[in-house]
Parts: sequence; C-alpha cells; structure tokens
Amino acid sequence: MKKQNKKLKKVKRKVRRSTLFFLIFAFMMNAFAWFIYSNKVENSLTTGVKSWKVTFEQDGNDLMDHVKFEIDSIYPGMEDFSDKIEIKNSGEMDAYISYSLSSIRIMDEVYTSENYTSDEMISILQTAYPFQITFYVDKPFITTTETGTFYVQLQWPYESGNDELDTYWGKKSYEYKELHPDETQIEIVVNIKASQRNPQGD
Repeated sequence: MKKQNKKLKKVKRKVRRSTLFFLIFAFMMNAFAWFIYSNKVENSLTTGVKSWKVTFEQDGNDLMDHVKFEIDSIYPGMEDFSDKIEIKNSGEMDAYISYSLSSIRIMDEVYTSENYTSDEMISILQTAYPFQITFYVDKPFITTTETGTFYVQLQWPYESGNDELDTYWGKKSYEYKELHPDETQIEIVVNIKASQRNPQGD
C-alpha cells in the first residue's frame, strides 16, 4: 500500500508540473499573439492616416491663414498694384481653397467682419470707390504637390469714368498723406482657407 501511495504522489506531482508548464506555455503564446495583433492594428492605423499640409507663402516666408495686404499710397493714374500669396499643397490629400475678407481700411474708413459680411465688403470695394480692388484664386482646387496662387490687385486709371469720385478721393488721398505720412492708405486682411471639402458644396 505504501509503495502504491508513493507512486500516486509521484504521478500527481508529474501531472501538476506538466499542467503548470502547459498553462505557462499557453499564456506566453496568447501574450505573444496579442502583441503581434496589436502591432498589426497599430501599424495599420498609422499607415492609414494621410498627411495634411497646406502652407501659405509670400516672398519665401511662411504665413498664417490671416494675411494682411498694405498699399502705401493711391492716386488717379497710379501704376497697377498687385500682390500674391503662394499656396503649396505638400500633403497627401487634395485641398479646396477659399477666401473671405476680415477687414478693410481705406484711409479713415474701416469695415470689419463684425459689421459686414465678406460679400458686402467686396461689393463696397466694387461700387463705392473710383479704384477697383479685386481678389481671385487661380486654382480653387489643388492636388497633392501642386501650387496655387491668391492674388490681390488694385487699378485706378487716370480717368475711371466717374470724375466726381476721382476728384474727391484724389484730394482725400493727398490730404491723408500730408496728415499721416507714415501710415499706409489701404489695409486689407484676408482669411485664406484650405479645406478637404468643397466650400461651395459641389
């Protein structure tokens, strides 16, 4: 009987050791499998995100989305003014480009987005003055690696077709320059926006 009990104890110990070894092995395999799975998920998420990088540049300098344009002096028959912002798409997604006016200052007359919409400010520029200020984007949609350009232009021919406005604003420009020699006569702040969706909803 004693010999049989000893044999049973040895068998039980062997079973316990083998069971413990099996459990440890199974745990290690499960942990390894989970490590592989989590790495796959993490890698797939990382590689699945496309980069988004659209920058605004003027004369080689990076700008924020709110851009200020300044014109020192205006007068009838002046040389056409033109300025531009380059829009570079260095990411992996196409971009829609739009713009809106944030504020306008023409000498002592000020219009801001707090009181006027962008369309209203553009309309004022087109109808209330003898000079014409225009804005446009040559590529409203730029693909990856493409570059677009946003332009601001001002034209004031010697005879705009409205002698009264030409005389009034020509005189006012001269007087303003005399009183404020260090100030620009026109200041326009434009919000240029790059988005993944068409702002026009097309």
